[in-house]
Amino acid sequence: MSVVGDRYAESLFDLAKEENKVTQYLDDIKLVGEVLDSDPQIVQFFNHVLIENDKKIQLLDQSFKGNVDQYVLNFLKLLVQSRRIRYIDDIVKSYINLSNQYLGIEEGMIYTPYELTDQQIQDIEKAISQKENKKVTLKVSIDPSLLGGIKVQIANRILMEQLKIK
Repeated sequence: MSVVGDRYAESLFDLAKEENKVTQYLDDIKLVGEVLDSDPQIVQFFNHVLIENDKKIQLLDQSFKGNVDQYVLNFLKLLVQSRRIRYIDDIVKSYINLSNQYLGIEEGMIYTPYELTDQQIQDIEKAISQKENKKVTLKVSIDPSLLGGIKVQIANRILMEQLKIK
């Protein structure tokens, strides 16, 4: 992550705390990250110096107005105007880390050779949350090299124990 990205994320996080909207901003910033990650041309558009800021801001309004908090949208507009939108990936990652620390959430990955249902993912999250004594959210990664079962990784740890899931 970059120093610039960290500073902007800290500013947004401070605003979120002040507004009592850390969780809402977390959801909003994750949505922004997903949208921008969905197509590399979107970020290229926002980074292009020959495209006027007004057009970029208009696209932000069309894409996010009503879908994210107005302060988050204004934050994105500020990034465009100050030519810092190129740091959005770092900002998103840093904001998620700050929010997770503040909310006592730990993120991890489930590696599995097959698709899991939403209920199975929730059950695994619940079992690991109880084991870790904190809220754990997990993303799923399909790993065909696994012969069976699942592998759960949280930070640097890989959990291999038998989880009792109902």
